[in-house]
Amino acid sequence: MGCTSDAVRSLPSPQEASQQAESMSPQELVELEIDEETRDRLRFDPAWQPMLRSVQRDIMILKWGNNQLDNPVWEEYGPKAFPLLSYYARSNDPTRQVYGVVGIRALGKPYTTLWLEQQLQQPDSRADFYLITSNVDTLIDPYGMGGDAPDWQAEFGLDDAEVRDRLVDIARANLPPKEASDAYYNSFQLGFLQSLFPDENWYADAWPEPPAVDPTPLESWGNFDAMPSPSERDIEAALRFYTDLNPEQQSYLLVKILGAVPAGSISPVGKALLTELAFSDDFGTVEDQMWAIAELDRHNDPEGSRALQAILNDDLTKLHPLSRWASYEADFVWQPEGMDRATHAYYLLLGMVEKYPDSRFARGAKEYGDLRGHSYFGGEPRSDALRAELEAKTPEQRLADWQTWLRNYPDHPGVDDATYFVARAQQDTNNLEAATRLWIELLTQPSGDRDAAYLAWGHVRSLLDVGLTIPQLESVADAHQGQAIEPLLRYALAVHYARDQRYEDALATSRELDMTRMDASVLDGYYRTFPWLGGSEYRETMQQEMQTLLTEQRQRWQTLRNLQQENTPESQYAIASNWADRGGWKNGYLPVWNEGRTYFLPTGDWDTYYCEVYWTCNEALRGAETVHKAYSAASQNAIALQLYQSVLMETELDSKLREKAIFMIASTAIWQWENHPLGETMRIHPLPSMTNRLSPQSGTIESYEEWDARYNQLEQDYVAYVDRAIATFKQDAPQSQYVDDLLFSRYAMSGDVAYLQQIVQQYPTGDRAAEAQFLLDNQGLRER
Repeated sequence: MGCTSDAVRSLPSPQEASQQAESMSPQELVELEIDEETRDRLRFDPAWQPMLRSVQRDIMILKWGNNQLDNPVWEEYGPKAFPLLSYYARSNDPTRQVYGVVGIRALGKPYTTLWLEQQLQQPDSRADFYLITSNVDTLIDPYGMGGDAPDWQAEFGLDDAEVRDRLVDIARANLPPKEASDAYYNSFQLGFLQSLFPDENWYADAWPEPPAVDPTPLESWGNFDAMPSPSERDIEAALRFYTDLNPEQQSYLLVKILGAVPAGSISPVGKALLTELAFSDDFGTVEDQMWAIAELDRHNDPEGSRALQAILNDDLTKLHPLSRWASYEADFVWQPEGMDRATHAYYLLLGMVEKYPDSRFARGAKEYGDLRGHSYFGGEPRSDALRAELEAKTPEQRLADWQTWLRNYPDHPGVDDATYFVARAQQDTNNLEAATRLWIELLTQPSGDRDAAYLAWGHVRSLLDVGLTIPQLESVADAHQGQAIEPLLRYALAVHYARDQRYEDALATSRELDMTRMDASVLDGYYRTFPWLGGSEYRETMQQEMQTLLTEQRQRWQTLRNLQQENTPESQYAIASNWADRGGWKNGYLPVWNEGRTYFLPTGDWDTYYCEVYWTCNEALRGAETVHKAYSAASQNAIALQLYQSVLMETELDSKLREKAIFMIASTAIWQWENHPLGETMRIHPLPSMTNRLSPQSGTIESYEEWDARYNQLEQDYVAYVDRAIATFKQDAPQSQYVDDLLFSRYAMSGDVAYLQQIVQQYPTGDRAAEAQFLLDNQGLRER
C-alpha cells in the first residue's frame, strides 16, 4: 500500500498492496498514512484506476447524486481500505470527509478506536466531531429520514472503561488553551470531552462573570453611621473597621454605601473616614485619596473643596485614576461592583466641571469637545456649524489644533485621546513614521487616563502587517532598540523579509528572538481592556503562540533558503509550491490578529471607512498602486503566483515543469477566488499577469448594483485567467493531464455543461472524465 514510509520506493500493485495489508495488524494498518504525493501517484497509475474510480463514483453520488452507495470501498476491500479512508477523513472537502469517516465507522472496532485515538492526539485535527456522533444514514443522505442517534461510545470502544479513561486523558492533554481561543472552541478534543461530560462547564474560565462582594460583613457599618456625635474612640474604631476589610469590601463601602448618600448628607463617621483617606499619607491608596477628595467636595466640605480646586487647576494628573474609572474601562468594570464605581466616578467628574466651569480641567474638557465636535463628557454633538467647520479643516490644521491642545494640557486625563487624534492626523498627512512612533508610544507608554491605549493596537498591527515598507520597518526597529516593543518589530521585519524572498535576512533578524519574553507592557494595554478575551492570561498565551509559530517559520525559512541556494527551475518551482500549499500561509504570517486576520485586517470591501481610520488601504492618501503592492506582498497566493510566473520566465524549462507551473497558477487563482475573503481578493487585484484593474473606490458602496458590478468584474477577470491557462494548454500541450482538471473547475465557476462535454469528448481517459460523465448523465438528479 502506498504510504509515507521511507521504505516505499515504488508503488505496489493493488494485489501486492493487498498481500502486504493481509500480514499487518490493525495497529500497523492504522499507522499507514497516504500523503498527497502518494495520492497523485495512485491517481495516474493504471493498476489502481479501478479502485480509485470506484471511490470517485461513490463521492460523486454523495455530492451530486441520490446518496445510494452500491458496494462502497470499505465493503469491497474491508480493513485494507483504512489508509485510503483515513486520507479522505482528513480532507477539507466536507463530502470526502464524510465518506472517509463513514467508511471507518463501517469497519468497526478496533479501527474506530484506533482512528479516534489518532485524532485526539492531534491538537489541530481537521476531523469534525459531529461525524462521530451522528447517524450514518443522516451523514450519507442529509435530506433523508435518517434514524436514531447511535451509541457512538460503544461504536468507538468507549464502553470499555480502560479505553475510555485512556482516551479522555489523551483528549485533555491535547486540548488547546482555553482562553477565548478559536482553536479551543473548534477543537475535536473539546467536542469529544463535551459529549462525555456535558455537565462540566467548559466555558467558565473563558467567560467569567464579574465577581460580587458579600455585603454581610459590612452590615455593622450602619452602627457607626447612626452615631450623631461619635467620640474620638468611635472614629478610631470605624477606621480600624475599614482597614480590616479586604480591598473589595473597602470599595463596596465607598461606592455602594457612602456613594449612595445624598450630597451634603454624609454622616460624621463617614466624613471622618473620607477625610482620613483624603489627607493621610499612610491611610488608603492613591486612587482612594482622589475618590475621597471628590466625595468631600460633593458633600460641601470646605477642606475637601479647597483640595479639589487645587487639583483642578494645578495638577490634573491626580484626576487620572478617577477618570480611568469613569471611562468604563473593562479591566476596572470587571472588578467587584466595578460598574457602580465607574458610574459614580463619571458623575463625580461631571459635577466638578459643572461646579467649577472656569477651572483648567473644565476648560481643557470644553476645548477638547470643540476640537472633536462632541462633548468631552457624554459625547453629545456640538452645533452643526461647528461640526461643519471642523469637517472643512485640512489634516494639517487638525494636526496643529491637537498639538496646541496637548501643549496647553499635557497633564489632562484626555492626553491619550488627544494623542490618538494627533497620530490619526499624522497618518492623514502621510507622515507615517511619526504616526507609527505615536501609536507605539500610546500602546506601550500609556498617558492620561489610558482609556485610548487599546485603540493603538489596531493601528500598530495593521501598519506592521501591510502598512510599513521594509526600509520603514528597519528604521522603526532601529529607533526602538532596547525598548519593550523591539521583539515585535524584529518579528515583523523578519516576516517582511521572508515575504520578499530574503530568507537569509529573515533568519538573521529572528535569531534568538523569544516572543514569550517580550515585556507585558506591549500588549497588556489592549488585552487587559477585554477580560472576556482572558486579559493578561490570554496575552501570555498569545505570546506563547507567537513563539510556537516563529519556531516553525524559522524551519520553513531554512528550507526555502536551501531551495533558493540551489537556484534551479525545479527549486524555484518548489519554493512557489511551498507558498501555495495548505501551510504556505505560515511563511509570511504575522500572528498579531487573535486568529482573526480575515475579520480585523482593513480591506474596505464595502466602504472605505476603516481604510480611512487605519490608512493601510486608503488609496486616496497612499495611492492605489502602493496599496495593491502592500497587500499583495502579504498574500500567500499573490506571492506564490509571482514565483510561479518567475519559473515560466526561465529560458530552458522542462516541458513537464512548465505544464505544472501553468496548472498551479490557474489552481492558485481559483483557490484565492473560492476560499479567501472578498476584501483581500479585491485588494490584491490584479494578480500577477492579470491586466484589468478595479476602478478606485472613493467611499461607501451605496447600492447592491454598484457592489455587484465590482464583483462581476472580479469574477470575469478570474474566469479569463483560467481560460488563458486552458488555451495555453490546448495550444502547447493539448494532451496534458491537467487540462481536464481546469475544464472541470471552469464548469464549477460557470455551471456551463459545455466544459463537461469537452472533458468527456477530448479527454476521455483523464481522471475527471468519469465525474464529468456522471454529471452529464444525471443533470437535475437532485438540486443541491
